[in-house]
Amino acid sequence: MQNGEETVAATETVKPEEVTKQSYRVKVWRHLENNGLAMFPRPVYNRIPNFKGAQEAAVKLAELEVFKNANTVKVNPDKPQEPVRVLCLEQQKNLYVPVPRLQNGFMNRLVLPEGETGPAAIKKAVSRNGMETYGKPLSIEESVSLDLVVMGSVAVSKEGYRIGKGRGYGDLEFGLIMHMKAIKPNTLVVTTVHDCQVFDTLPQELFGPHDVPIDIIVTPTQVIETQRLSQRPVGILWHLLSNRRIQQMPVLAQLREIEMLAGRDCTLKEVDTDIEDRGGSRARRQRRRTRSHKSQSEGEGNTTEGEEKPKNRRTPRRRNSQRSAKENKENKEGDDVKEKPRRPRRPRPVIDFSVKISNISPSTRVRDLKQALIERGVKPQMMTWKGFRGFCYLHFYKTPQKGEGDNIQPPNMESIINALSQMCVAGTGDETSEKPRLLSVEPAPPRNIIRPVTPAVEQPPLEVTY
Repeated sequence: MQNGEETVAATETVKPEEVTKQSYRVKVWRHLENNGLAMFPRPVYNRIPNFKGAQEAAVKLAELEVFKNANTVKVNPDKPQEPVRVLCLEQQKNLYVPVPRLQNGFMNRLVLPEGETGPAAIKKAVSRNGMETYGKPLSIEESVSLDLVVMGSVAVSKEGYRIGKGRGYGDLEFGLIMHMKAIKPNTLVVTTVHDCQVFDTLPQELFGPHDVPIDIIVTPTQVIETQRLSQRPVGILWHLLSNRRIQQMPVLAQLREIEMLAGRDCTLKEVDTDIEDRGGSRARRQRRRTRSHKSQSEGEGNTTEGEEKPKNRRTPRRRNSQRSAKENKENKEGDDVKEKPRRPRRPRPVIDFSVKISNISPSTRVRDLKQALIERGVKPQMMTWKGFRGFCYLHFYKTPQKGEGDNIQPPNMESIINALSQMCVAGTGDETSEKPRLLSVEPAPPRNIIRPVTPAVEQPPLEVTY
């Protein structure tokens, strides 16, 4: 990696104990999380990690001639490459974004609605929901020519080797566009990453013919033209895929059928050893239901003869019945039976300080402000939301939550106000297209929160009171 304090490992220093792609992934993910370089969504484990400086890396990419001269650009749908997608739409480039996980299609072309070209419309279009709303599907049989391909990465090297999140989606997307002949010889593959994700070298034996090499690495501070020691995949390598993967991605099944009709060998491997992580695909354990079920033909309030009407689950009778049973048991057994002591209540957390944010637009929603706070690394334990009146309060507890590292200092009033200075938030309502407002941040006296809050083992979710 690069020399400096934010490096993960150097070529001449200690390498991971087990030299695998996963060991490098964990090394990078852990470094981003432990050094405050990770951004929403978190944690960054098992993701293309969003990092501090993603916007600066996108701006540096936009300054390159290869980006300025590109008319058609393909950008992956991950969060750290969202600023690149914004710049493509702002500069009126043809933007293609793959369907996440290739489960419901192949690739979409993002087209803004007529008359909606403002920052709010572009921000909405590049979001996960916006890409589905404004995307026009592209099939593998259509013709397209890409001038630039932007990919996300977990780790890269100056030799051009790339490590993704370990599920093979990026390599499959590249193989599909190679089949479409959308990649020209002069089409470059670029990735935007943090400086700590760049290694000087990565072991060559970890990479195979399906791995996509990188031509240019763009970080918030530098642009690196790689040596690109490996060749690009020529298409989909069917012998590396299992039947399960084909069933999960209909576009692969469609392409395989086309190639089989053309007489090409599309034999799949017999043993399912795909590198894709299947841990998240386990079926959830269904909760046992105690309520009696009725057929749809029966009325909601009707019961058949001899059938009891189901009781409401939320009723104080259960607690009272338990108390009555306990009292009866004590009366029968006598004074020798000792009542089980109650668990003591946990102390109510003490608010250390509060911050007032004003000049909030009436169309701004709580989630808009939450996103702005996350991007600036501010994590209040509680928020009192009065957005319809143009202000809100952020409350911070006196003691840090359990589970935080020893090296993390608790927030203070001055650091929070400095972090929130010059913060702008715009409304996301369908009826508004106003520009982002500059919010006013000032200290506020701690407010007495009536409802007690129980500390959790990890950082609790932001609680909002109205």
